[in-house]
Amino acid sequence: MRTTLYFFLGVIITIVIGNSIIFFAESDSKIIFSNWILIINSLTAAGLSAMILLKGKDGDEGVDKTNILLTVGLIFWFIANIIWAYYEVVLDIVSPVPSLADLFLLSAYGFLIYRLINIYRKLGHITNKKILILIISGTGLFLIYILNLTLDLTELSNFRGLMLFIVTIAYPTLNSILTALALMILLRIKNEKHHFVPWVCELIGFLAIVVGDSWFAIIVLTAFVEQLWMSALLLSAHYLLIAAGLIWYLRYYIKWQSKDLIFKIITNIRRNKTFKKVLFSSTIVISFLIFTGFLYTNVFSGDHSKDFFITKSSSYPQLFSSTYNEDSSRKDFVIGAILPLTGSFSSIGKSIKVALEKAEYDVNKHFEEMNSSSRFNLLMANSKSSPEDSLEAIKQLHSFGAKIIVGPAFGATVNATKEYADANNIILISYSSTSPLLSIEGDNLFRLVPDDTNQGKIVAERMIRDGIKVIVPIWRGGIYGNELYKSTTSYFEKLGGEVEEGINYKPYTGKFATSLHRINFLMWNQELEKLNAIVSDAIKKYGANSVGVYVISFDEITPILIQSTLYENLGKVRWYGSDKIAQNHQITKNVDSALFAMKTNLSNPLYSIDSESKKLHDLEEVLEKQLHEVSSITYPALAYDSYWIAAQSLDKNNTTSFNNSNNKNLTKSFKEIILETAESFDEGISGKIQLNKAGDRIGGNYDFWIVAKDNVTQSYEWEKEHNFRTESSFKES
Repeated sequence: MRTTLYFFLGVIITIVIGNSIIFFAESDSKIIFSNWILIINSLTAAGLSAMILLKGKDGDEGVDKTNILLTVGLIFWFIANIIWAYYEVVLDIVSPVPSLADLFLLSAYGFLIYRLINIYRKLGHITNKKILILIISGTGLFLIYILNLTLDLTELSNFRGLMLFIVTIAYPTLNSILTALALMILLRIKNEKHHFVPWVCELIGFLAIVVGDSWFAIIVLTAFVEQLWMSALLLSAHYLLIAAGLIWYLRYYIKWQSKDLIFKIITNIRRNKTFKKVLFSSTIVISFLIFTGFLYTNVFSGDHSKDFFITKSSSYPQLFSSTYNEDSSRKDFVIGAILPLTGSFSSIGKSIKVALEKAEYDVNKHFEEMNSSSRFNLLMANSKSSPEDSLEAIKQLHSFGAKIIVGPAFGATVNATKEYADANNIILISYSSTSPLLSIEGDNLFRLVPDDTNQGKIVAERMIRDGIKVIVPIWRGGIYGNELYKSTTSYFEKLGGEVEEGINYKPYTGKFATSLHRINFLMWNQELEKLNAIVSDAIKKYGANSVGVYVISFDEITPILIQSTLYENLGKVRWYGSDKIAQNHQITKNVDSALFAMKTNLSNPLYSIDSESKKLHDLEEVLEKQLHEVSSITYPALAYDSYWIAAQSLDKNNTTSFNNSNNKNLTKSFKEIILETAESFDEGISGKIQLNKAGDRIGGNYDFWIVAKDNVTQSYEWEKEHNFRTESSFKES
């Protein structure tokens, strides 16, 4: 009894420690850790099964057929996990439906179910009929519920939708069969201790995988749309439980010989009481250290400030001359930056980071060559594409001495930080925020892009020019999406067009909104089915050539486009997008989204960086070298210029007056310095800068970007539309 208790206690501790790696990982890192843990755990289970198979050959009874079936099934699961990780982590694309991973996963079930049927037959079918009926009825009701739920969420009108339904429903069905068979076997051998323990492990493991593969049902029925990673915890536990049962089997049923290495190790451990105590003590100490580590890093307290700051890149050497190392006249300035490295607008985060690091290097090199004592230190914080985290980020940057910050990236995150910035005399220079609601004269926000009244006018004019008479909008709720929607539809109606009611969706939080997981596609079906119905009615009334879909989105545009392929009428009309969609690399990496974008000629306006300067060319080279893929040069170029303006403004301003946060007149003077610096900035790569009274950029051009196929490489890429370069008209207000 004590041995069994210790055994299950050890299994629980192992599962907790293993899954804690996934549980405590950053949201965008969970997918990487999940795949690694699943690969390791499935390999462990497959390896133990193979060991039993090999040792069985040495026994008197020969090779057990059920051991062969188990080993093959677990090896197939292991291979499937590798393939799935290749899609999700390496390629970062949605896997085909069905994929090669599905082939191995579903094939494995054939071997595993056949194994359990063989074992059950050997036991003589003596399970109580009432219990058998209860098990079958419970399993049937569960499957009926999952089937009904999946049917409500799935579009079955084409092959891809049908295959997605079949694959989605196959896993809980096959898992339920495994669980029912394991339960019937367990009830038969419940009085056989050494057989009972491994079968308990196997049954609990199957129950875990049933819940894990049916997790989409919980996501649909609750608000836990961000908790997709919990499925990985259950699948990981499933493999460890199977491994634990195999270890028990190896301990009590395999005839070990004295020459076996494992036999020698275990024998020495059992004989050496001191070693046993050391092993037990080490386990306790390691567990304590892991828990203390989590506690020390404030994981349990919810203090995520440790996650905000990222290590500065070692790509650039320190240029600070030793001349100023001990020179009291040296002036060191902190320039903060808030950028979306994770979350629903993370597609631009890495490129912004690279641009800012290059700007820091170039700025300090410039001041050193000018024999200036001023030096500038970049301190970056991750907004996680979240207003709440952006507010925390600006507070953290402020505590480190940042009085001027490049960013945040978009309306909701800027709006969340503005009040704190104004109250603490912090200057914000945003490289991509465009919401008209933030165009406020006298505040501390400067923006190097025009506001969306201009983008809305340009898109509306483009639609009318293309012969579109009615648009069906689908837009992301929030300060950015709502204001751009109002601007575009208002101009479109002024030009004689009509606007249907459309879909105003609330984006799923965190990574799940942009995840290419199949469960995410099922969730988007609910919105796209409504969109398809509105578009279908519009086509009947106006004709397909006169109808357009207008989409305002962040990185969730990729799953939206992929799922839109399921609806025939959505592919019959023209699509128009926004600046946050243009040059999104996820669209071109995924074949389904790229093909749909090409089919519908998805056209997206983006503020034009019209410069032939060497600095722009150098920045493009650095981005390509470090990232190998660049979503857009526009926002990195604007971030690069923002850092230069911040540095030169700090240098011009009197350090003492700038740090005197109580003197509002001096702070106003500093804002005037920023305005003058921006408009006289000659080193910029985004072109001539002019700001209006609200601190927003005026003047400039917009390009329209579409997806095209490269006939040489056969890959999909973004390209500018010919003859659609548009000069915007701006108000001086």
